[in-house]
Amino acid sequence: MRILILILTIGFVFGCNNSNNETKEVSTDEIIAQIGSEKITRDDLEHELNKLSYKQKSIYSSSPEKLNEFLQTHINEKVLYNEALKRGFENRDDIQEEIERYKKQLITRTFGREILEELELSKDDIRMHYDQNNKDFERIEISKIFIKIDPEKDNSGKSARARAELVSNRVNAGESFEELALEYSDDTVSKKRGGKVGYINRGKFPQEIDNEIFELKEGEITKPFEVDGGYLIIKANQEPGYPPYGQVERTIRSELINERLLEYINDLRQQWEVRIYKDRLQEITKSEPKEK
Repeated sequence: MRILILILTIGFVFGCNNSNNETKEVSTDEIIAQIGSEKITRDDLEHELNKLSYKQKSIYSSSPEKLNEFLQTHINEKVLYNEALKRGFENRDDIQEEIERYKKQLITRTFGREILEELELSKDDIRMHYDQNNKDFERIEISKIFIKIDPEKDNSGKSARARAELVSNRVNAGESFEELALEYSDDTVSKKRGGKVGYINRGKFPQEIDNEIFELKEGEITKPFEVDGGYLIIKANQEPGYPPYGQVERTIRSELINERLLEYINDLRQQWEVRIYKDRLQEITKSEPKEK
């Protein structure tokens, strides 16, 4: 039963190299199994093992018993495959559709990998982007106090606004931001840490609020500002700065490659004259039955 389950989970057809075996003599010592006239050689077994992940290969190569389990699994799969061919399964419409679908995916993935290799960037390209656009990576370490608007008791938000201003005044009067966060903040995660959030980058908030946050000196707070569901007070735990290049190098590489890939795909779309008829899409969505 275990071997049959492995057939379903591993999902490979054992590669008996029939064409090679037919065109060259194979030493009897090299043959480790046979299915009818098909010979499975040591090279065949090694070839299949190399398709596995390092961990799987290590397991199956760890002992003769494990290697035999691997071999038995693939023999059973090959027997099932041969029987399916004998019954004409390869000619079934559903099988052909699945083969065609997989073929398209395989071709697209393989082509995509080769395109990505062509788009690979040099370290100088990445460093130059970092130096010329370091404002995009500006960050600041913050703490926050979030005062939630209760729509049932405070539909207009006046009560939440008043509480936020009270907290703000108390911080400005010298009280501990951390202690007030523990007492007043409705953000359950940061509240446990005295309001500490960690680093945020520019662009997290609307530009006007962003500018106010990134102009803060260490220890200063913003005035309460409205966000979705309540009011926020932000404290700067340190002045804004930039992450070391090494921390963002991989991120920059990914972003630039994605940009180049998108440009390449957009060029292809133009070459292949892609058209989208949005009005027809809308007709389709309107005609779809709504779930009750």
